[in-house]
Amino acid sequence: MAELSNSTIKEDLGLPVSCECGYIRMRTPSSTPLGTAHCHCTSCQKQSASMFGTSVYFPTKQVFPLSPELESKLSVFRHSTDSGNIMNCYFCPKCGVRILHVADLAGGNGQKRDITSFKGGVIDGGLDWEKLNTRHIFTSSAVMKLADGWDCYDRYPPSLVQDQKEASKEEK
Repeated sequence: MAELSNSTIKEDLGLPVSCECGYIRMRTPSSTPLGTAHCHCTSCQKQSASMFGTSVYFPTKQVFPLSPELESKLSVFRHSTDSGNIMNCYFCPKCGVRILHVADLAGGNGQKRDITSFKGGVIDGGLDWEKLNTRHIFTSSAVMKLADGWDCYDRYPPSLVQDQKEASKEEK
């Protein structure tokens, strides 16, 4: 049986994340996201000050709870969603850049949605965007022309994360 040396085992330290001013610095829980999306909902248009917001998904149980140090640095904006959930939007209080968001599920029992969205622009490298099969979601509110051949959905497809995980396995 072959033995692996310490030099051949690489620990997945995740991807570096930072805001514009550098006050917030952290890492994603792994270097392989569950999925990605360009969201065209009006909330993402406003928070990104652009035509859409880009999200990179990771398992919530690997992100939360946040470390006390990080939690003390982040500010949170909360708002209701169309589905009745409460969206927790974490951002830098100094430069205002959104870092991540996760929904508290409707019902008030404190349960969070199973995926957390890091904003694509705060990830400081390490993603091969060409291979991610990023989908366009909530395109019913898109303010730009969507190209033929793009993977587009009027709303949020329930299988977004699962389908992307399966596609990733097939590529390996």
